[in-house]
Formats: sequence, structure tokens, C-alpha cells
Amino acid sequence: MMKNKIFILGAIMGSFVLGSCGDFLEEESQSEVIPKTTSDFSELLLGTGYPDESTPNFSFLSLMDDDCAHFLTYASPWNPEGTVETANAITQFPIYSWQPTLADYDGYDSEINETASSTTYAQFYSKILGCNAVLDYIDEAIGTQDDRDRVKAEALAVRALLYFQLVNIYGEPYNHNKDALGVPVRLISNLTEKNIERSTVGYIYEEVILKDLLEAARLLDPLPIMRKNFRINQPAIHILLSRVYLYMENYKECIAEVEKAEKQGIGLLNMVNNLDVILADNGYAPISYNNPEVEWLFGPSAVANHWEYQPGTAPAFRVLWDQVNDQRFLAYALKTASDDNSVYLKKPMSSSELGQSVRSAEAFLNRMEAYALSGEEGLALAELNAFRKTRVIGYTDVNLSGQALLDAIRLERRKELCFEGHRWFDLRRQGMPEIKHTYKAEKGGAVYEYVLQQGDPMYTIPFPNSVVLQNRALVQNPSREMGARQGEIQ
Repeated sequence: MMKNKIFILGAIMGSFVLGSCGDFLEEESQSEVIPKTTSDFSELLLGTGYPDESTPNFSFLSLMDDDCAHFLTYASPWNPEGTVETANAITQFPIYSWQPTLADYDGYDSEINETASSTTYAQFYSKILGCNAVLDYIDEAIGTQDDRDRVKAEALAVRALLYFQLVNIYGEPYNHNKDALGVPVRLISNLTEKNIERSTVGYIYEEVILKDLLEAARLLDPLPIMRKNFRINQPAIHILLSRVYLYMENYKECIAEVEKAEKQGIGLLNMVNNLDVILADNGYAPISYNNPEVEWLFGPSAVANHWEYQPGTAPAFRVLWDQVNDQRFLAYALKTASDDNSVYLKKPMSSSELGQSVRSAEAFLNRMEAYALSGEEGLALAELNAFRKTRVIGYTDVNLSGQALLDAIRLERRKELCFEGHRWFDLRRQGMPEIKHTYKAEKGGAVYEYVLQQGDPMYTIPFPNSVVLQNRALVQNPSREMGARQGEIQ
């Protein structure tokens, strides 16, 4: 398939590989294939810039949020402690319990991320480099101006998403402290600097993410809309803009971007009457092009693939659902699915498939939250009720206002977008609330509770030591300097 093609970047200026985060993104001359046409550059971007099935992988964040729990509550009756003391339970424990060493050591105290090039951080910059290489040379490519504009717009939009995710992992939330350090920024592929300092969160949002998306929209909006081809399109760009504006608390602009996406044809699937639309291979596949809400499908699953830590098994998450009438409870495969009371998730279908999407449901959730936060409570309530009618059988309108309305909207967002890479980022911008995780270290032993405090420094992930050692200009995050997090016996 097109999404699996790997195009070799030859001698634009040599093919680029990620050597280290000190040299950041180094050049290595290879003379393999020289991209010349707009079609060449489109393939190059798809192979080296677009997030693929495996990278950039930030699924470890799903182990840290409030939808995830150590798999105890739903263990089988004949082996109620089946996941306790297993290798994965121990290995992933530092992430699940928010330890300051989570980027450097696993639960056995074995070193991880030993080389900078193996890190999530490096995976992002490798894809950013692919975008930069295309952007540096697309203006000279052989082809029509429309084709050059399309490729350029895609590269800008993909780069914007990569920086958005990157800064929301390693930088503080924009609405909390936009003057805090974010991540290093490089917008060209020809690198001469060995050590690159971190730009501020505000700079990255305002001068990189926002400008890239706005320019992408300007270039792409006049062109025909293409759908279901594994490339970002116009509605997806406007949905991403609505997301960025929501994070920045620019509510008027957020609302305007959703309106633009609506004019480009986005809408909601009525899951009450048409759930079979997203039925595929004997299971529901909401994160796929089977779902007419999906405008762009990309990247690896945002859910960590560890049986011992199952997103969706947290009791506090499961009680949120109307398990009889909410069609998403079926579509997301949250029902108990076997005799041993196991919970299987089919959102996404498997770790071997693309597992993230930009889809219309998010746009409407972005807008209703922006309405509520900008004082347009009547519009927010109307949109909330209309949205729920497409999801819940026999839904009856509610009448809410103030904090209760905002809480209801955010609850709807939590349920609708679960396991899609949003929850950890949403928790950050929504005040970094306290989270509690329970863990049992040994069979027959005590259950311990670990607490992520409100506003905890660990809401900003520390850089791996290997990255800091390679880039001496990179200032480490305070979360790395915390003491070991201790659990309390329950």
C-alpha cells in the first residue's frame, strides 16, 4: 500500500539520518535517488516525514493517565493475581508510577534509551527532518504550481503536528507557562549547529505550529479536497488548528476553524442508527477510513501494548459509561469479552496498523468547549445535546450551565477520544489534576497507591539522559530531579 512505501532520499544534499541529538540531525552522503518531480517529493514526504505505523511512538503516555490501571480488577477468578510480578508489570512500573527515572531505567533498574537515536525524542526529529528536506527543495520541483503547493502544505502541516506532540511531551502546558522551555526547533534540513537550545513553549506554538498550519491552509484550501489517501487534507488541517487554538485558549479562532472544516464537508456518524458503517473484520474500527468521520489516518497506536496495564480498565473510567445505550461502549470494544473477564480493546484494531486519526468528532468537541469557555453556554449546550444524540440510544436533552456544563463537555471528550493520544495532553491543559494509580508488587502482597499531585512536575516528561549528554545545550526538565515516588499501602 502507498502508506507503506519507503522512498530513499538520495542526493538533495545527501540522505539524512539521525545520528545523535547532539549533532541533532546529521547528514550522511549516499547518492541513492534524487527527487526531482512533485511526485518524487510527495513520496519522499510520505516515507520520511509522515508518522508511520511505528514512529514516533509516544504510547507510554497512556500508562500515565487516569484511564489506565494495573490489570487487577478484571483478572480471572482462578488466577486473580495473574499479572502481578510478570515481566511487563515490573518493566513498565516506573512509567505507571511516574518515577523521575522513567526515561532512563525500567522496573528492573536496567538502562533504557541508552542511545539518543533510539528515543521517542529522536523519532520525532527524524520525521521533522523528512518534512524539512521536502520544504527546502519543493519550490524547485518539476510539476505544476498546484502540485508544489499541495506537497508543501502537507509538509508544513505534518511538521506542525510533530512539534505540537513533541512540545506537549517535553514542555509545560501553553496555558500554564508559555514562557517555559519547550524543545529545540530546526526548520531547515541543512544543519551546522552541534548543540541547539530549547525554544520556549510560546515560541513553538506561535511561531512554528500555528504559522505552519495557517500557511498549509492557505496553500491547500484552494485545491480539490482529497480523502482517504493517508495524506493530511484541508479539513484535517482546520481541525488541527481548532485544537491548537483551544490549547492556546483562543476560543473565537477555535470556533472559526471548525466552521471552515464544516464547509469542507465534515460531519458526525450517527452511531445510534449506523454503527455497522465502521464494522470491519468482525470488529469495530473507529480509527480507520471505514469511519466516515476520519479525515486523516496516521502514526502508531497511542495505546501502550502491555497486557498488564490496560487502558480502559481503570474502574473510575468504566463507571463513566452507559454500558447499555452508549454505542461507543460497543464500538470501542469495552465490554467484557471472555470467560476470564478480560477486556479487549479494538480502538485501534492492532499495533500493526495506523492508530491515530484526525476526525470530525474532535472538531465538534473542540468547538463546544470553546463555546462554554467563551460564555456562549447556549450554543455549547445545544451542541453537546446534539452530539450525544448521535452516540446514545434514547438520549434525552439535559439542561446544564456553568462548571457543570464544562465538566459534561470534557467528560464527553474523554469518552469519545479515549485511546487516541489526547487524554494526557488534555489533563495537562485542564489544570494538571491529581491522579492515583494502584499497584501490587508481589503475589499475596499489599496494594500500593501512587499519586501524581496536582500540577506535578511529572506532567512534563524528563528527557532521556542519552539525549542530554549528546546535546549539551539541552536543559533537563525539573521532573528528572525529583526524588523517587513512594507508594502508600491501601
